[in-house]
Amino acid sequence: MATQLLDFTAWNLRVRALDAAYEWSWSHIASTTCIAIGTVLCVAGAIRAGAGGRRRAWRAAGVLMAVLLADNITRLHEHVPHWPVVYAPLVVGLGVAMAAVAAGRPGARLVHAAVALLCLSLVIHVAGPKAVSALGWSPTSLAFQVKVGLKEGTELAGWVLLLSGLARLVPRGVRRARPVAAAEPVATPVRGRGYAA
Repeated sequence: MATQLLDFTAWNLRVRALDAAYEWSWSHIASTTCIAIGTVLCVAGAIRAGAGGRRRAWRAAGVLMAVLLADNITRLHEHVPHWPVVYAPLVVGLGVAMAAVAAGRPGARLVHAAVALLCLSLVIHVAGPKAVSALGWSPTSLAFQVKVGLKEGTELAGWVLLLSGLARLVPRGVRRARPVAAAEPVATPVRGRGYAA
């Protein structure tokens, strides 16, 4: 939020890298990087989870993160008329998958806080412009810029916290099935020589 307000007050939003509303601002690039790393961590979690019940949750989280990453890069949701109807279930689905991955493990609070911040960011993104407009504030007002900074700040904070939680949750090493105990050798008759061990 600080860089958004600095750009607004000092440079009248002319420094695009600081303008959080610009799709390739520093905050957008940082969020996209977090989503990309989070996707890789989810894939690693799915591979390392073994055959246990969390493997499905890791896979679901990885797929949802990949979809959100593709959207964050392409900005596809900006071209879909009722995008919140599509986007909200993705965020909720990610939250459910992350809750399943984190259940009862260290890092669960980070994951829960991260998902809450991502949901808050989505609410600000959807309802914020209408609220600011209803109050009579224009996109060139300080109040609107606070809304932009708050939306982008909560989103980035959510991705950073989620990444921190994922890093704690990914199992270390690959879990392998326990080897089956070798069976005792069975004596078999050998023609003309008795039994072989």
